Amino acid sequence: MKALSVCTLLLALNSMLAMAQQSPSASAAAAPAAVVNSSWQLLPQENLLYLETDQGRIVILLAPQFAPQHVKRVKELVKAGFYDGVTFYRVIEGFVAQFGVPEHEWGNRAKLAPMKAEFSWPVRNSDPYLLVQRPDLLAEETGFNQGFAVAREQNQEWLVHCPGVVNMARANEPDTGVADIAIMMGQATRHLDKNMSAFGKVIWGQYAINRIRRGDTADGGVIGSVAARTTIKQARLGSDLAPDRQLQLEWLSTSSSEFSQALAERRSRTHVFYQHKGNGNMDVCYPQVPVREVKPL
Repeated sequence: MKALSVCTLLLALNSMLAMAQQSPSASAAAAPAAVVNSSWQLLPQENLLYLETDQGRIVILLAPQFAPQHVKRVKELVKAGFYDGVTFYRVIEGFVAQFGVPEHEWGNRAKLAPMKAEFSWPVRNSDPYLLVQRPDLLAEETGFNQGFAVAREQNQEWLVHCPGVVNMARANEPDTGVADIAIMMGQATRHLDKNMSAFGKVIWGQYAINRIRRGDTADGGVIGSVAARTTIKQARLGSDLAPDRQLQLEWLSTSSSEFSQALAERRSRTHVFYQHKGNGNMDVCYPQVPVREVKPL
């Protein structure tokens, strides 16, 4: 019974910074309950991308503050119905789930101009930034900026490719991203940092991502048969959905004292369960920002 008690307490501690994932449920059309704790921020529907797949719903939070042109392109394509019916055609276990239209399947679709890369941007001192690690293994430092894990070096900042981060797929040349989107899966894919235009992250629907049909690694994860792929039945911005189809989601502000306290507890490993306390260093991808659904009154 003693071991069970320790595990129970440990799970309670970990849940503070775990991504909240639940089975899909319908949201009532009524207005959400008022947010009493100002440390929690309601996420704007215009920046929520809902993917209704044949494996469940996935919600991506777009980040126009970091990659404005890529977010603009994605929003335009979503409104035009571009992603309705497309598939996850390249899926590598523990690495990436990529959806869109393979080049050889483009058919009569109107050609889109490739985009200029948005790999990084100058550090903005006005941004709410929380330092996590300095030095970082792959940068001068890492931290959180408005809920997103970022790295900084020589006055440049970029999104870190933690699990759940999404970027625009491209060819070898940097300015070749068009429309296909890749979701990071498994361990942190930090080798892609400042090499891809990242523009958001999955905040809801991990259960659906876990069920996306995988490809063979020997084939680069490409699933040749369309019938064997996971399909996106519909892609919509939250602001274009009826209220009863929206999820009222909020996350814990990374500028809040609650988040900083939970971060410190994870760094120091103060719980009695830990016999080895570590050295105080922390991978910025380790503490996930908690997300929860606001239930109506």
